[in-house]
Amino acid sequence: MIVPAETAAFLRRHWEEGWNGRDVEVIMAPYAEGVVFSSPAIPKYTGDPDQATIDGADALREYVVAALGRSGDVRYRVDDVFTGAETVVLVYTCIFPDGSTKPGSDSMRLDADGKVVEWRCHYGSDPTAWRPEV
Repeated sequence: MIVPAETAAFLRRHWEEGWNGRDVEVIMAPYAEGVVFSSPAIPKYTGDPDQATIDGADALREYVVAALGRSGDVRYRVDDVFTGAETVVLVYTCIFPDGSTKPGSDSMRLDADGKVVEWRCHYGSDPTAWRPEV
């Protein structure tokens, strides 16, 4: 399946509005129950340096709630959206309260129903420096 433009726009809206609105329900709406999430930021939030993946919507929801609680007043701007066969990539800028910025991109693989089954975050070459300590 080639991802339709409407699906890409839906993901962009939910991602940007959810994180900027600090709304867990909006953030979680596109994800399938069996979603697999991976990010170099996971160890910072879990305290486990070997954990870079979270499995399932319930575990992802817990992670998102914790991330929102720790991220302070970080804002996000989606700069571009790319679509492919079963995938969408969001390219964005994180804007920190001090005005500094960091780029990132998230790839999302979709099932036949348009739900995200795999979400992978990508940051600069030193992902440990991606977020300030909070």
